[in-house]
Amino acid sequence: MKLLYKFFASFAVLLGLLLVFVSAGWADENPGDYLHTRTYIGGVGTSITVNNSGEFTGTHYSHVNSPYDIVLIPSIAQNFGFGLLIGHREETYAMEVSYWRSEHAASFGPAIVETGTDPVTFSTAFHDTASYESINLDFKKYFLAELDIQPFVNLGVSFPWITVPFADSDASGNPGPATLAGLGLNVGAGVEYYLTPNISFIGGVYQRWASFDQYRGRAGQYGVLAQTGTSTSNEGSGLNVAVGTTFGFQ
Repeated sequence: MKLLYKFFASFAVLLGLLLVFVSAGWADENPGDYLHTRTYIGGVGTSITVNNSGEFTGTHYSHVNSPYDIVLIPSIAQNFGFGLLIGHREETYAMEVSYWRSEHAASFGPAIVETGTDPVTFSTAFHDTASYESINLDFKKYFLAELDIQPFVNLGVSFPWITVPFADSDASGNPGPATLAGLGLNVGAGVEYYLTPNISFIGGVYQRWASFDQYRGRAGQYGVLAQTGTSTSNEGSGLNVAVGTTFGFQ
């Protein structure tokens, strides 16, 4: 529930910013702008990075006794993925909702997992895959709106989660999927080229500051991530790139 409270609080703040942005856009109408209003859908190819520091060094884990659960927190390699988006633009401001997904190589260890009885030693790295997914809500401000090539800046929030198929273990040693979930703040910049008012090509670079403080193991319920292992910070930030196209309806 704590995660949901954080998400909705962030959503409320950004919704307030949206109202300010849209109001400013309506008041700033310029007859010379390339376009004035546009609803659009699109797709992007993405490059997703999770910094191998803090929480995601591959040496941390979560351990609870009731119910008994060990979740390995892996190191995650950069990889490419895809995204789908829908948005609406008014003058030089836009709001956009998107879904991103990518598959990554994940590894844990070498490390020692203290279970309260006999420690488990990963003398070599344990390898798995990781699915990185996120739902994003972003606000954009465009510049040079009278041109067909328009740079923009981006501010938004994201709800990312990472699923690793065999990173969880119960008291009997049975493996299962583990999901880490959190919140992210997106800050970025890019450029959009309008081939026509209804067709555009877009590219952007986004820094996502993320905090993964919830996990779900074999018990099937989300709980607070109780990290153990070496000293760590509770983050999974990374630099992301997205390139794609949109189709609009004026």
